[in-house]
Amino acid sequence: MKSINSPKSLASWLHFLGLSLKSKQIQYHKINCITVLFSFLYFFSLFPLSGEGNSPSNSPLPDSEQILFITAKPGETTGSLDFYALTEGEWTPILEKIPVRLGRSGLINGVEKREGDGHTPSGIFPLKRIVGKQKRQIRNLEYNEIRKNSHWSDSPSSKNYNQLIPYREKGAVSLWDSYIYELFFVIEHNTKPAVPGFGSMIFLHPWNEDKPTSGCVGVSKEILETIVSKLDGSKNPSFFIQILD
Repeated sequence: MKSINSPKSLASWLHFLGLSLKSKQIQYHKINCITVLFSFLYFFSLFPLSGEGNSPSNSPLPDSEQILFITAKPGETTGSLDFYALTEGEWTPILEKIPVRLGRSGLINGVEKREGDGHTPSGIFPLKRIVGKQKRQIRNLEYNEIRKNSHWSDSPSSKNYNQLIPYREKGAVSLWDSYIYELFFVIEHNTKPAVPGFGSMIFLHPWNEDKPTSGCVGVSKEILETIVSKLDGSKNPSFFIQILD
């Protein structure tokens, strides 16, 4: 059985099931196409769920009407980003095949991610928080404006491990001086609760360098601004990060 590795193959599987991304019969049968996708992925155990829960009921995907797909082959440090939204019963692309940089060790199943291993975790993660230096209002999403003393702890020994904190702390990373923190989306890997040593500071952030990240997903600032302009927290946006066959 082949895995679903892109929105286009999602459409193929739904067609096989007698549904269509461009048809409202999904609603008539009371089946959300994302629920179909999630059920398929979970049933065949293509990857473990990560982030804030590890059961189907806790996964954000079934209710998502905006999804950021990030995909890459095993061991690859480059991948693609596709942004799809459900509008009036039809899945439509907002962004497609945008190149992204991944961690220096490539993608890994989220449950296997460890601090400092250079991997980007795969899995399903809710998109709930955006952080940046400018004043912004983002529809129905939490936005944190950082200050000069804003830090993020990546020290497993800290009680604030993998948390945004408004003060300096030993082992914490300053968010003020680097361009990669001018605007970033929190990928909710190992956040609630944060298990010491299981990975921290996993973001979708600006990246202008021709090399891998330390474990985040890097993309141009312009693409991030486009995504921000289209996001709506009431649509339960999610990250879907998958390793391709």
